[in-house]
Amino acid sequence: MADTAIWEVILYVDGAVTVRRRVLTTQQKGFRVDDPFYSDIEIQRVPSGIRATVTARAPDQTVAYKVAVFFFGRMLDALTLTVNRPMHLNLTEREGTRAERHDVRRVVEASEIENAFHEANHLARTSPSFLRSLGWYRKGLTTDDPLDKFLAFWNAIEIVASKYYHYVAAIDKHRAKNGSKSQVWECFKALWGPCEEWPVIPGLTKWIDESYSVRLDVAHGVAFVDIHKVAQVAERLPAIEEVCQRFLRGWRDRFLDLERYAPSESLSEASQELLPE
Repeated sequence: MADTAIWEVILYVDGAVTVRRRVLTTQQKGFRVDDPFYSDIEIQRVPSGIRATVTARAPDQTVAYKVAVFFFGRMLDALTLTVNRPMHLNLTEREGTRAERHDVRRVVEASEIENAFHEANHLARTSPSFLRSLGWYRKGLTTDDPLDKFLAFWNAIEIVASKYYHYVAAIDKHRAKNGSKSQVWECFKALWGPCEEWPVIPGLTKWIDESYSVRLDVAHGVAFVDIHKVAQVAERLPAIEEVCQRFLRGWRDRFLDLERYAPSESLSEASQELLPE
């Protein structure tokens, strides 16, 4: 590996985000103790958002690009939960009329970028399924398709509930074993208390059942999808987006304390999850 070529890969993040000034950082890529590689990263503001130059060690440019996208994309997944803005990762910058106008932008601080790299690396080692759920959340923010958006937000919630419910002492494990709907319900209770106290959807006892039903319709084509069905799903998007964001933030801060102990899971378990496209 020591003789493998080093490449510079330029990536663009399109969205209503920017940085105050050029950000320079060096981050370890991978966890090989015998042959570590540190990637030099430069982040600058551009009209469409931000531009990142990432060094990657790879046998050819195709692999270098894939490695850089994977590495930088994980950081964006973690950063999205903090910034809470759509951030599209591209190889080229959108220009002219193809670029969306961003008159109001979220300034991303250098410390937030550093923290996002730290969080992504930590989660990749200890809680890879939670990191994957962040990837689904970012996909939900970036896709324009209302059906894909709903499915992405629900997947983010369901992955966390199914993977981590057994780590929380307050959760009724016997009830949670009944399936994903029960796991989501029990995780919401553990985080927020009784249904009447849940944020966004207080007292809506049927919300999880209804959302799960929509998920089946969307993911498996159980129901015929026409313009009326799309409109019905679109009406549910504001609530599920906010529920998802609050759930992921709350679960991370309360049950996945990144500065102390976080429950570990095996990579073989995590590999069974669906990856965002």
